[in-house]
Amino acid sequence: SEGTGKNAYVEGYRVAGKTGTAQKVAPGGGYMANEYVASFIGFAPADNPRLAIAVMVEENNSGAQTGLRGGETAAPIFKEIAAGILNYRQNN
Repeated sequence: SEGTGKNAYVEGYRVAGKTGTAQKVAPGGGYMANEYVASFIGFAPADNPRLAIAVMVEENNSGAQTGLRGGETAAPIFKEIAAGILNYRQNN
């Protein structure tokens, strides 16, 4: 609730996960300027996991300084997917 993954919160459930932001490797070595991959890997419910979801977001020309961070891009996608699955499982 306090960390970078807070955007993965699903109402009514405890979820757990890890955000990530990685600069892309350039062909021939080194890193590409302003090219990143953002991620969120999580599971829910946290106290008795029933699902695990990995979300990877690749974007060119959009560095972390412009908003491509795992907690800001991948975590909300996790939230949407997890909420749908958890609500379906609860109702069926």
